[in-house]
Amino acid sequence: MRRLTALLLLVLAVRAFAEEGETAVAPAVGSPVPVLRAASGGDKIWSAVILATNSATPKEAPPELGEFAARLKRVFGYTQYELIGSVTEKIDDKSETWLVPSRNFWLQVKARQIHSKEARGGYLLNLQFFQDKRPILETEAKLAPGSPLFVRGPEYGRGQIIIVLQVQR
Repeated sequence: MRRLTALLLLVLAVRAFAEEGETAVAPAVGSPVPVLRAASGGDKIWSAVILATNSATPKEAPPELGEFAARLKRVFGYTQYELIGSVTEKIDDKSETWLVPSRNFWLQVKARQIHSKEARGGYLLNLQFFQDKRPILETEAKLAPGSPLFVRGPEYGRGQIIIVLQVQR
């Protein structure tokens, strides 16, 4: 039951905490979908799986998380963020993309570029998050350049899994 509750609270709206740009928010599945067109050829999606913990003597965040460290601390409240794994893949709206940032966690992504002023050239993503071959989350999310998406994952080991997604141009 505790795990189910955690999964129901997976996606956090962090727009109010953003220092620069905005942070994307995953809408409820089944909400209205904007008009979509094919993705531009050069965009990539960076994904990371992070283990967030509270440590009496926290280590510095790894360089890959440098631009997110302050936001992560404000939003999630943990003192230490360890990078379990990360990967960058080209966004292809013709097929699904598998992002495998670590041995135990991976994501299946289907992306469509959104062409509207508000979307800023972003994407509508259909996401499935897997842990050890078990699907643990399925959702839709809007993701725009300069606007990372943070997703609270399951408790893991001595901490909490956090997934970060960002469009790179």
